[in-house]
Parts: sequence; C-alpha cells; structure tokens
Amino acid sequence: MMVIDNKYSIGEVVYLLTDEDQLMRVVTAISIRSGGYIEYELIQGTSASWHTETEITKQKTLVI
Repeated sequence: MMVIDNKYSIGEVVYLLTDEDQLMRVVTAISIRSGGYIEYELIQGTSASWHTETEITKQKTLVI
C-alpha cells in the first residue's frame, strides 16, 4: 500500500512564491510521480500550470 503525504488539497487556494502579482490560484489536480515526487496543477483564470510543493505557499508572499 502507498501512503501519499500531499501538502495541498484539491480545491485549496494557494499562491506561487515567484509570482510578483501574488494572484490566487486553485489546486485542481495532484500528480504522483515515481519516487513519491508530487506535482500540483494550479488554475488562475483560464491558465493552468504544474508546480512542485517548493514553489507554492498558502499565504501571499510580500517579498520576492
């Protein structure tokens, strides 16, 4: 049995650490890769992109 310890959940609002505008994004999918590598699909408006946990935060980042 595999246990997945994902940091973010589908439907959760998050922000990208590198986004200067700090736009809200919603987690819409989670991808589990070999070796337990986790990626999250984030949607902002009509744009979707995949990111790792190290690029995402639950709080707006004021200093970039």
